Amino acid sequence: MSFPLLFQLRFQSGYTGMQQLRLVLHTHRELARLSACAARQPNSLRWGQGGAPMWRESPRGRQTTYRVEYSPLSAGWGEPLQVNRRPGGMLFSNYEKKQIAESVALLTIALALALTGGLNRALEHPMVLGVKLLMSFAAVMTGFLLHELAHKWMAQKYGCWAEYRGNRNGLLLALLMGAVGFLIAAPGAVMVAGHVTNRQHGHIAAVGPLTNIALALAALPFYLLLANAAGPLGWAGDLARFLVIINIILGGFNMIPFPPLDGSKIMAWSNAAWGGIVAAILALAMVYWTLTPF
Repeated sequence: MSFPLLFQLRFQSGYTGMQQLRLVLHTHRELARLSACAARQPNSLRWGQGGAPMWRESPRGRQTTYRVEYSPLSAGWGEPLQVNRRPGGMLFSNYEKKQIAESVALLTIALALALTGGLNRALEHPMVLGVKLLMSFAAVMTGFLLHELAHKWMAQKYGCWAEYRGNRNGLLLALLMGAVGFLIAAPGAVMVAGHVTNRQHGHIAAVGPLTNIALALAALPFYLLLANAAGPLGWAGDLARFLVIINIILGGFNMIPFPPLDGSKIMAWSNAAWGGIVAAILALAMVYWTLTPF
């Protein structure tokens, strides 16, 4: 099955010929992917107004149609092309992958330095720094990265453009703070653009703190069972305890109802939803503080 190249490619000023060529080549690759999906699911791909391709699927018996739209992005935002919604899961540009890797690496180092007590103490006790690096990496990959990817997944599910962008100034500031023994970080966030309802916007925001709650709940039993164990099992219990704490803190912090935090977007959608998530975080914190490891 072949597709005519009928996309509305709106090039912004400042794009070079090479960037425009990349845009066209990427469009052809996405069309090939859509063609393969359409071959597996006949009659699922159709053409909308202006020749724009539309992907149609029926989740849980309810038919939903997503517009497949390609839009060039302004300079500094990386790849000039992003498909709003296509079959096959989340879409990551190469630029976004680099942004994620940079943020994870720098935030891990900053958190490890802060946990160690600063740069001077880290240089005096390299073994302690090594342990803290492992703990920090686990915390960043779960409490931070999965939180952001949850936003991305839900946004793309609703047909939005969604990509992670790191805050380099915030990351450098986090490194400086970590070097003196404490940490306040603004490493970056998933940028979302598209037409969604207020309810959908609330859903996109809510999945981040809900992910932190789920991660804390998953780590809590391991902490309770392994906290008093000896050897490697005891270290696993310490890691689980740290993951419980970090996810409770991150989930609670993001529920503060002030922009640009998730809490403000959730409250704009539903006060009840905001209150329910906050209550769940407080209840989880109380369970952690009151239960004694076995």
